Amino acid sequence: MTSAADQPETASLAGFARILGVKPSAVTALRHAGRLVLTDDGKRVHIAASQQRIRDTADPSKAGVVARHAAERAAKAASEPTTAPVSSAPAAGAGDDDSATDAPAGNADYQSSRARREHYQALEAQRAYEVAMGKLMDAHEVASAVASAATTLRARLEGLPDVLGPQLAAISDEAQARATLAEAIEHALEEASRQFANIAKAVTA
Repeated sequence: MTSAADQPETASLAGFARILGVKPSAVTALRHAGRLVLTDDGKRVHIAASQQRIRDTADPSKAGVVARHAAERAAKAASEPTTAPVSSAPAAGAGDDDSATDAPAGNADYQSSRARREHYQALEAQRAYEVAMGKLMDAHEVASAVASAATTLRARLEGLPDVLGPQLAAISDEAQARATLAEAIEHALEEASRQFANIAKAVTA
C-alpha cells in the first residue's frame, strides 16, 4: 500500500481500489453509497478525504453520517438558482392554506426517503467492501458449511457401533476397550474440527 508521504491527492476509481487493496467493484459500491469524496468532474477520488469518510461510515451505528452528507448535498442543490423564469403573478391557488402546508411536508417525506435509501446503500456498500476484504462471508455459505460438518460428525458417530462392536466384543480388558472407543471418538472429532477450521479460513482468506 502506498505510504501517506508518497500518496497523491487524487486517484482514479481503479487506482483507489489498488490503494485500498480491494476489487474495483467494492469501490464502485462505495461510490454509489455516497461514501467517496470525488473531484468536481466526478471522475477522480480525493484519497485522504475518501478514506476518512469510509472510516466514518464503516460502523452501521454511524450511518447517520451518510444521511448527513446526503442532506448537505440536497441543501446545496436546493440553494442553486433555477433557470426557469419566475412570474411576478401569484400562482393559481397560492392563497390556499392547504397547498402552502403540503409542499414542506412533501419535501420532508422526500428527504426522509432519500436518507433511508442512502442508509441502506451504505450498509450494502459496507457488506460488499467487507466481503471483498475477506472480513465477511455469506451467511448461507456459512450455514451450508456448518451443516456439512455436523452431518459428517453425526455419520461418523452413528457408524461407531458397527465399526467398534466386533472389536470391543473381542477385547476382554476394560481399559483397552475404553481406549479403543476413545480413539475412535477422537478421530471423529478431529475430522469435524478440520471442517470448522476450513470455514474459518474461508472467512479470513
